[in-house]
Amino acid sequence: MNAPGRRGRGGRPRAPARQAGTLFLRARAPAKVNLVLRVGARRPDGYHELRTLMVPLDLADSVSLVVHQGRAGGVSCRVPGRPELDGPENLAARAALAFRRRFGVRDRLDLSLEKRIPVTAGLGGGSSDAAAVLRMLARAYRVRDRAALAEIALEVGSDVPFFLGPGPAWVTGRGERLAPVRLGPLHLVLVYPRHPGLAIRAADAFRWLDQDRPDQGRPIEGSQTISDLAAEARNDLQGPCFRRHPRLRILVGRLVGAGATAAIMSGSGPTVFGISPDREAAGRTADRMVELGPDLEVHVVRTLQRHPGVFRWTSPRSASSRSVKRSSRPT
Repeated sequence: MNAPGRRGRGGRPRAPARQAGTLFLRARAPAKVNLVLRVGARRPDGYHELRTLMVPLDLADSVSLVVHQGRAGGVSCRVPGRPELDGPENLAARAALAFRRRFGVRDRLDLSLEKRIPVTAGLGGGSSDAAAVLRMLARAYRVRDRAALAEIALEVGSDVPFFLGPGPAWVTGRGERLAPVRLGPLHLVLVYPRHPGLAIRAADAFRWLDQDRPDQGRPIEGSQTISDLAAEARNDLQGPCFRRHPRLRILVGRLVGAGATAAIMSGSGPTVFGISPDREAAGRTADRMVELGPDLEVHVVRTLQRHPGVFRWTSPRSASSRSVKRSSRPT
């Protein structure tokens, strides 16, 4: 086979042949928030035009990949403690399957996800897991074709390309165009309501927006600069979701009342978050939100300047020492 980045038949890059062995890789998959989310008209492909400022957070899942080099097989995906997330429908598994199709990989791949990011929360956990898998597979098979990886990412989900990027970015189009930005560290308080009645599917949030607004064809206004996050933080999906779930509006008001300088919903919700001036203030706000009851999951988080890298590790079952992890430089 040709090396990745070179062209095989049909003009498609292919992974190199690998010697038999087992490769263990691990990556952190960070959550995200949308500091700004503007939604334009529905496109002919059914998606909406977006202009959003997305930033990764230090709240992250841990994704492990075992590549059985030279051993043909399928893709397995397990999420310990969350059996409903196991299997091929998980975005992480779908990313691995899409990579295999694109690059002709036949090796058996085993995925394991340690979930810390709430599920169906507007925080991008599933998309971030998928991007982490693509990063690890790109390292395992020495794929450097960024355009091909971006195409795979967009095939899996609209948020996945962001997590393949360098870090905070303005994201436009359906999610495929990234303009990296430098932002100072922000301290946020995330509030995720656990009640299943408040769960919101992204497709429903966009459908509600289309139903509620009379100007569906108007272009998105605004530039890719922002001078005051507390004043300019905005989410076009928030109004329609709040009308269907008034409790979310109350939570935003409680965040501001508890000390946040601004509060909005992240993505398609139902997670809401408040911006705090510093870590100590965020901690005080979080303490007040925790007092509202056990059905709220509250996190104090910090924004990241770049996405985490990929590390090699040693399986506990094959390690010759007591150490489980052996890290190298991230890629």
